[in-house]
Amino acid sequence: MRIRRRNLTQRSLNFKNKRKGYCIQDLVMMRGLESEYGVILPELRGHCKAAIRNFGNLNSSGDVDLHSSFKDFWTECSRVSAILWCKSDKKYRQRLRSVLSIADNSLLSPRLMSITETELKKMENLPGESQGGESQGIQKAAPFSYDPAQGVLKIQDKRLEILPLFMAVRDLYSSLPFFDELKSCTEMLEKDPRNATALFQKSLLLYKAGRFENSLKFIEQVLEIVPDDFRVWYNKGVILSDMVLLKEALDAYDRAIELEPSFEIVWDNKGVVLAGLGRLEEALETYEKVLLRDPKYAEAWAGKGSVLSALDRKEEALEAYSSALKIRPVYPEALKAAGNLLFKLGRYEKALSTYDMALQASPEDPGLWAGRGLVLSELNKQEEALQNCNRALELRPGFNPALEIKVEILSRISRQKAENSR
Repeated sequence: MRIRRRNLTQRSLNFKNKRKGYCIQDLVMMRGLESEYGVILPELRGHCKAAIRNFGNLNSSGDVDLHSSFKDFWTECSRVSAILWCKSDKKYRQRLRSVLSIADNSLLSPRLMSITETELKKMENLPGESQGGESQGIQKAAPFSYDPAQGVLKIQDKRLEILPLFMAVRDLYSSLPFFDELKSCTEMLEKDPRNATALFQKSLLLYKAGRFENSLKFIEQVLEIVPDDFRVWYNKGVILSDMVLLKEALDAYDRAIELEPSFEIVWDNKGVVLAGLGRLEEALETYEKVLLRDPKYAEAWAGKGSVLSALDRKEEALEAYSSALKIRPVYPEALKAAGNLLFKLGRYEKALSTYDMALQASPEDPGLWAGRGLVLSELNKQEEALQNCNRALELRPGFNPALEIKVEILSRISRQKAENSR
């Protein structure tokens, strides 16, 4: 198991910037916008939430009317677009889009929505199959289907990708809780577009909203202004890691280390990235460098354990996890990794007690319940093992590891019953 670390530098960095004042017209506009936003934001939130719900229905395996669900999804997306690009209120809505970092070429823009709608109409007007024979000539609607794996709408042989539109709505919805902070950053940037503090803070907020590409754009603007700040390079590495651009993330971490070698967390994250790239020996060397600097760094011990485990050096890995837990006894990731390793080593009683400690810290982790179930099964406590797997599936329905373990447990119970009946 790899210990995953990402954490951005959270606190706002204060860079030197020139200050400019607002003019009277700007202040009047802002006061008007305050009351305007009070009406617009709840509407946006409601329509985004409804669109996300209807898109979820398309991905449901239950008895769902796909055509109705898609129609409702499209209607809600259209309403979101109408709010963001209201023709009678262009200036305010343009500023709203600026605050939320909604580009003019967003899939929610009226132009692109119109293009998609035209394609949909062409698809819906396809001829269907005739009913009741040729003489009656009654036409059924063209067959409608949706492929959730690819996010593709299908009508006969025509295809339309709708997943990107959903992601645009999701990004908007995830940004709304940060609206006031984003607005403050935007106001600072209106006064001074090169305000590095505001750019940095906006990058952080967009990262929190899960909008990594937008976050990266703002952090790159910060680097144009302050190219030698190690914290900014570190944050760039974190964002790139979450975008699974590991080689680029490694370059950013190396630059941060070059600027500030004593910044320990960047070494830790570098180890995670190297492991992700399969460069395990280099990752191990990185963790050992961190631990030479600070032997009390629990996260580095856990990272070293994950690399040693991947190198099949299980006993050394277990020692590394133990070192991490001596420093941080309540460390869920290290406890979980140690429990998994103890199971592989056949030390079931010790694995069980380790899972129990981990569950005290993270009682809602389905992976821990599934792992505990597997250990109990090896200890021939099948009924209790089954209960643990069921608990994992309650927490995360369809959780594949728990399903696989449950099948194995049921098979063992069946075999035991067959043997007892002989």
